[in-house]
Amino acid sequence: MWVPGASQMPPSTKLCIEIILALLCQGGLCQAPDYRIQVLSRVTAQQGLCVLLPCNFTANFESSGVPYKYWFLKGDDRDTSPAVATTDPDRALRAPGGRIRLVGDAPNDCSLHISDVRAGDRDRYFFRFVKGNFKYSYRVTQPLVDVTELKEQPVLEVPEVLLSGQLVNVTCQAPGTCSGTPPQITWTGGFDYTARNVSVALANGSVSYSSVLSFTPAPGDDGKELVCTVTYPAVVGVFTRRAVRLHVGYPPELLPRGNCTVRGRGPGGAATCHCAAEGNPPPRLEWRLPNRTLPGDFEGPELRATSWARGPAVSGELRGPAWALANVSCAATNAHGQSQAALPVVPAAGFPLTLVVALVAGGSLVLVGAGAAVAWRVRKGRQGSRDPARAGRCQGTRDGQVSYSSKQLESTVPSHRQDATREGGALEKKAGGGGGGGGGGGRCYQGRGDGDQFPEENIYANA
Repeated sequence: MWVPGASQMPPSTKLCIEIILALLCQGGLCQAPDYRIQVLSRVTAQQGLCVLLPCNFTANFESSGVPYKYWFLKGDDRDTSPAVATTDPDRALRAPGGRIRLVGDAPNDCSLHISDVRAGDRDRYFFRFVKGNFKYSYRVTQPLVDVTELKEQPVLEVPEVLLSGQLVNVTCQAPGTCSGTPPQITWTGGFDYTARNVSVALANGSVSYSSVLSFTPAPGDDGKELVCTVTYPAVVGVFTRRAVRLHVGYPPELLPRGNCTVRGRGPGGAATCHCAAEGNPPPRLEWRLPNRTLPGDFEGPELRATSWARGPAVSGELRGPAWALANVSCAATNAHGQSQAALPVVPAAGFPLTLVVALVAGGSLVLVGAGAAVAWRVRKGRQGSRDPARAGRCQGTRDGQVSYSSKQLESTVPSHRQDATREGGALEKKAGGGGGGGGGGGRCYQGRGDGDQFPEENIYANA
């Protein structure tokens, strides 16, 4: 045992003092005090949320009587002022209703819990314990409860990419896990939805509050802002929110007016094909020919393809000789699917009698005409000589039949008419066949005057 000034004392005097102090301590005069408190000197809480001030204390628990615990504000009178929180049912409270209360069942637990924190809760507090004749206020340590504005935001659980047409659930969890007044959670976003509130009791007695939003996104929802707002009704004007921008994925869709235009006749004819598609993520284009597939960007000796994107849309162009582009399909692909379609062939602007390419679709010959006359000549059979004077042309008629007429220098060959429904001269009509001088597309044979037919067919489309 250390004794003040012992270094200057004679050894015999020092020994006597140590023996006397040891005897006194054995009698209890050297025991530690019975009142101690272990508590944080400061805690910080956000308005609308809650805060826990952990606390333990020691006291004379062996005294007779009922034990009571109290928390007061720094300047309160321990005997007359209302308590902030207490286990004494006869003591008045500053804020009745249990918003501020003592928690913990252990005799030495003095933990303080404050729900629905507001600016007026900012203060210093002290603890007091009473049991029978033992009373003690722990004024030496007065923890500060600091209050700040609500800065914490909700937690949004949203998939990184939503799929168009598929139901999705989005969760918004309110800040804090309190057992006070439940917050109000609302959604805004500009689309139809349903929402349900969910509360989960936690092991420590607090509660987690959240809302689950269910909706089916559409392509038009891509880029929209989804906002979750949490309002704390127990504290006027206190709310927080979080926003997220939606990313809606959807498979490609080919845009209308994709086609191939043809300029010129014969081997020197050139074609240009256009195709556009929209999807999210932006799709990639492919050009599919009967014997090969070309990417959206390609350059070869005869064919050249280029593509460019703008937002979710991508456009492409394919150029090459007409004979190589007589049967072209455009395909668009992204992570969510694919879209493909055959491109119709149309005459280029400024060519009144433009070669119209015949497209093969599903094994049948499909003729596409936009004000065109003679479209394509298919040579088959034996070659026969023709008299230039008997050259003629095929015409469609109002009644769905096909007639043939020819002009001669000296005489007129009687025109020959065939039934359009007969197999030998079948007429493949387009929509709106009546009016003017022609009723639609068809097939006819040029008479040679001798009862035979020319070995040449003329397949055409009339406007």
